[in-house]
Parts: sequence; C-alpha cells; structure tokens
Amino acid sequence: MTTTPTPAPLINGRDLLRDNGLPVEGPILWGRPVTGSAPGVFIVELPAPQPKVSIDPDAIREWLGLAPGLRLDGKRPTVGELQTRLASFWLPSQAIVFIGSSQKSVGARLAGMYKTPLGERRPQPTGYWLKTLRDINKARIWWAPASDPELYEDTLLEAFIKAAGALPYGVLVRPGGQGRDHGLTAPLHDDEAVARAKVRKVTQLADANEEEMAASMYRSGARPPVRVKKTTPRKVAKLPPATTGPSAIETVVIRKSTRTINTGGAPIAPIHLTADGLAALHFELDELTNRRRPEVIQRIKSARELGDLSENADYEAARKEQSFLEGRVQQLEQMIKYAVMIEASHEGGSEVVLGSTVVIETDRHGEETFTIVGSAEADAAAGKISFTSPIGRALLGRHPGETIRVQVPSGSLDYKVVRVK
Repeated sequence: MTTTPTPAPLINGRDLLRDNGLPVEGPILWGRPVTGSAPGVFIVELPAPQPKVSIDPDAIREWLGLAPGLRLDGKRPTVGELQTRLASFWLPSQAIVFIGSSQKSVGARLAGMYKTPLGERRPQPTGYWLKTLRDINKARIWWAPASDPELYEDTLLEAFIKAAGALPYGVLVRPGGQGRDHGLTAPLHDDEAVARAKVRKVTQLADANEEEMAASMYRSGARPPVRVKKTTPRKVAKLPPATTGPSAIETVVIRKSTRTINTGGAPIAPIHLTADGLAALHFELDELTNRRRPEVIQRIKSARELGDLSENADYEAARKEQSFLEGRVQQLEQMIKYAVMIEASHEGGSEVVLGSTVVIETDRHGEETFTIVGSAEADAAAGKISFTSPIGRALLGRHPGETIRVQVPSGSLDYKVVRVK
C-alpha cells in the first residue's frame, strides 16, 4: 500500500512575522512603493499556493541574452533547460516566495529590486529569481521594522524551512551564509569577467605602454599585440587548485612603474603577488570556506536553540565572527580575482625588479636583505617590502654598486645595492 506524504502546512507571511514578535505592516502589491524607510525584514508571497510554477520563457530568454557567461552545470543552457532547473525549486504547497531584509531601508531595498532587470547587478540584484515568475506582479509584500534585520531574516527563514522543508523559491542563501546548490554560475551580466578571472603571469618590460598593458590584460589567452623580448622564466611554485574560478595562466605585460591599468572604464589596480603569496591566499580562502564557515554556522545554530536571542551572548559573538569571516572571504576572492603573479625577469640578477631579493648596505645598519613584493604581501619583519614603499620605489631599476638616498621618518639614509638575487 502506497502512502501519500502529508503536505507541508501553508505558511502565511503576516502570521510568520507576528509569530516572531514583529509589528506587521502591509500588504502592498509587488511593484508599488513601500513606505517603510527604516531597517527591517519583508516577505513576498503570492495570493495562494500554485501547484505548478509559471516561469516566463520570455524573461528567461532576455536573461540569457543579457548574461552571456551564464552556465548551468558548466554548460550554456537552453531556455527550456533553465526553466526546468528553476522549476525544481518550486514549493507547490507554499505562497511565500521570498524573505529578505535591509540594514538601511526596506522601501529602498524593494525599490532597487523593482528597478533591476533580470540579469543585471545594479541597483539591487537581491531576489532576482522572482523576475522569472509570470505572476510576480500579483504578489503582495508584508514588512516589519527590526533593530537587527539580519538576525530576524535568519529567524524567519529557519522557521519557514522547519515548516516547509526547503527555502522559499527566490532565496538563494541559507541562514548562516551557505549558498543554494542550484548549478548556475555567472548569472549576472558582469559575472562573466569574474568567471574568466585568471592567475596572471607577469613579465616586466621597460618599454610596455598603456595600450599594450590594457590589451594584454583583457585578451584572454591572446598574445599581446607588441614585440616583446624573450625572457627566461623563473621557476614558479606549484599552486593549489583555485577555489574561485579557473586558474589558467594568462601572460600580462606591465611597466616597471606598475601604474594602475586604465581600460576606458574604472581603473583596475592589480594585486601583485609572488607564487607563494598567491598560494597562501588560496590556502586561507579554502580554510575559511571549508572549515571555519561550517563551524560558525553550527555555533549560530546551537546558540539559536538556547531560546531568547536578545540576551544570547554566544549568538551575538558567533554572528560577529561570521560577519568578520564573510568580509575576509570577499576580500580574499577580490584579491585572487585581480591577482598578478610576479615572475620578474632580469638579466643575471643585474637589475632590481618586482620579485627581486636585494642585499643592501647602510652605514647605520650594515647589510640587510629585502625582497620586493606587492603591497598585499608586504611583511617588514620577514624582510618583504612593498614596491610602493619609499625604499621599494627607490630600489626598483637599480643595479649592484649603485647608491641611493631614501627619505625615511628619521631623516634620510644612503643605501648601496650590494647584489641582486
């Protein structure tokens, strides 16, 4: 005898807010201005549950056109394939399709969501799956002011998950920060550049001009359209697998001045790193995402189970740690995205360039050894100085036997370049 599973109870947006002690405002139809100017949480729900999701194929088609880098399980999907994948996350017994929050203004957050075309990042991409629904204009919004919007957003989501067994359709991140496993990559039109982000191998040439720099930076896999002199590559340490995007090697030509590259849009400041420095970033990112993040999520979950969150010190500490952790993860991902791996080329160690180890001599301190690195990797205690520091800038381009004068806080010092490794 086959038993029919009991359907999950219907969860009402207004009751969900009230059950968690929040003052309810609304409802108002999707697309209309929300008067809530304070921080708070909001819920988007349809008039009634829909046993079968109605996804607009025209919206999907426009989305695919706007986001050429979008991939489903690593492949470019058809309209039908993307519809099918999205439909697999539909909850036929529930009317709530989204739960969100804003630290500044619920009204401003929703206004940004309304204005953002499907596939665009600005002004607000939150809840972009909602734009795929044919009947989204029939949805209504409930909202409530809250002193800690993220806390209440997580609380509402956990209550929904406990009752319905899954996230609402338009929510792509679980409480605690874990992303939904949907198989989509580069869903927004400017994500294509992120998906193509590479670890870049740098050859420094004195005669590289701005056009050569821009062309070499943005022609993935293409040789720079200039004549370059042959160089003898240094042995590069083997890197661990990248945790964010491909790790293919692309050759980039930069000037010794290491000026910011201007490609006609916003200037991009490369993050110059040695192979060891880049490997350390990958290691730290892996440590944070695969070990620390699950630990913090579990601590938050355990603290929630103790009851009242308003006076729960363990919960507050775990949330603060989570906020710091996620901020560091984003920082590491950006650094890896714009990483330029130093592979300094010099003839027999005759010139100081980015990546060189230099032995210098001063009357005050005797011999000292410095390695010229990018600012992200600088560590004075370990003898690694940034090429943007006064000493680093003064040393670039120098040869053994030269003496340079450097202004330091205590006055000026004369440095003699003894040898270059």
